[in-house]
Amino acid sequence: MWLCLVMLGLLAGLPDPCRGMEALSSQLWILELKESHNRNVTYRPSLLNMPDLPSWLHYSPANHSGFVYGVPPKGISQFQLEVVQRDKSTYNTSHRVYNVDVLEQPRKPYEVRFKIKNLNVEHMLEHKVWEKLMPVLTEDLWEESAADLNVTYLASATQKGDRLPARPYEREGVYIGFGSSAKFSSSLYGLEQEVKILRIHRPCPAYYKKTSYERFFREKDFDVDWCNFNLYDNSGDMMYGGHDDSRDHEEGHRSPVISALENEGRVYLRSREQITKRSYTLDVVHTILIPLVVMLVLLALLTLAMCCHRNNIIPATQDIQMVQYASIHRATEALRALKGREHSPHPSTATTTTQADTLPRSCTASPSSTLPRNSTLSRRFEDYATLTRPDPPPYQRNGATPTR
Repeated sequence: MWLCLVMLGLLAGLPDPCRGMEALSSQLWILELKESHNRNVTYRPSLLNMPDLPSWLHYSPANHSGFVYGVPPKGISQFQLEVVQRDKSTYNTSHRVYNVDVLEQPRKPYEVRFKIKNLNVEHMLEHKVWEKLMPVLTEDLWEESAADLNVTYLASATQKGDRLPARPYEREGVYIGFGSSAKFSSSLYGLEQEVKILRIHRPCPAYYKKTSYERFFREKDFDVDWCNFNLYDNSGDMMYGGHDDSRDHEEGHRSPVISALENEGRVYLRSREQITKRSYTLDVVHTILIPLVVMLVLLALLTLAMCCHRNNIIPATQDIQMVQYASIHRATEALRALKGREHSPHPSTATTTTQADTLPRSCTASPSSTLPRNSTLSRRFEDYATLTRPDPPPYQRNGATPTR
């Protein structure tokens, strides 16, 4: 008893853990974690001696507080919740254990679920917005459920797999469900048929026509996503079209650790000596040796193909080289013939002799010599190459046509 008093002094403002708490199966259970004298506190809840919460329990931090919420499934009679508290200003930590007894309650045979787009789970839990939403159902849509209508489901949009909104100021949305033992009214049946066509749209069209009962929700500032409006009976099947995908989502994403937590079991970790040892030789052969052998075989085939292809190319290359050598030889012979013609006298000047031809030549040529030179002997190969060229056009100055 003294231990409980000490813990009560450390965590003032929280429910007394020595006094047991109660929860009803198939009905929303909420535990608020809040310090009355210190707001700079964080909480980390989990099952006792377990690393985390089970899949049906969730924790949502709020402004200077936190909420643990969930719907206890059938078959759980008791669970122990451990909350670790940490003061961010002094870094002091403490923990508290809550003993929760789950009372068996028959599941509500009729349930309606829908999504509200302009709310978050934190806002829903902190202000108990479902109390504002219940009159819309009991007064306008489902009047027969006023006697025993209660919340049977609550989850954030991200827990259901929805994406976060693109704009930071938009709310992520919340899924909520209400159950009752009264049968569905004709208004709910009509609304179900009216929005049935929207289920095939993902995401839900934002500018779809307003439903006939949307005005009742708009008056209370609720923006309902009609693509996720569904009716369920006591077996979990929807009254119209398909099955409950939310239950499939929860069942299909449970890990072995979470399953052990829900069954109130313990997760026993094996020591290093208990783990069986195996050889990694086969893995090395599969990952290294086999690819290496395949690479070497492909390299050998590529080398062989390139060598054979080279032998086929060599004769053709030799023929090309011989043709090139023959053309070069012909050009050389032509140059030699032109050189011989350069040293022979021109036919037109062969019989003409000048005074310069009879004069004796000195060994050295004077730059200022005025003796005429034999133009025939001084001709070059370029002179013969330009004999057949036409005369250049007359010179024009400033674009004027010269006169003849």
